[in-house]
Amino acid sequence: MMNGPGFDTLAALQSHRALLLKKAERLSELLQTVDRTIQKLQGEGSMDIKDYYKGFSDEQVEAYRQEVRERWGENTLKKSEKRVLDMGKDGFATVQAEGDAIFRSMADNMGKGLDSRDVQQQVARWREWLENFHAYSDDAVLGIGRMYSQDPRFDEFFSRYGAGFPAFLTRAIEHYCASKE
Repeated sequence: MMNGPGFDTLAALQSHRALLLKKAERLSELLQTVDRTIQKLQGEGSMDIKDYYKGFSDEQVEAYRQEVRERWGENTLKKSEKRVLDMGKDGFATVQAEGDAIFRSMADNMGKGLDSRDVQQQVARWREWLENFHAYSDDAVLGIGRMYSQDPRFDEFFSRYGAGFPAFLTRAIEHYCASKE
């Protein structure tokens, strides 16, 4: 067939080369998948911190990171991001769900008052939950609590738990901190 009068050797080789390239690409993708799976099983997942900022643009992510640098320093940012990366995506999702449960419980108990046992137990639980991200001093905890109602970004976020919740949350945290003194 190769010696036949209408056989185009160049076209055949080019076609064969294209098929081999596709096979090579597929094998390369399979190798990458196997390598990522091996890394994950060995606990060496190579996550990027931006993977944890779903829904935010690169500019927003960098603005948040810069704000942390300015308020608490580069070292704090690095330590906090390492904690988040060490959690892995599943661990981070679990921590997020726990935080949501804490805030929902506080919101559900707003009618009992900020100094109620139920609310203050959730504030204590929130205080422990914060340690997933950084080791905070009591003063820093108080500052974070105040930021929840004073910073429009946090106020908007926490308003999803109910009308007046950001201010209630801040006052409950202030009460918690004052009762520790």
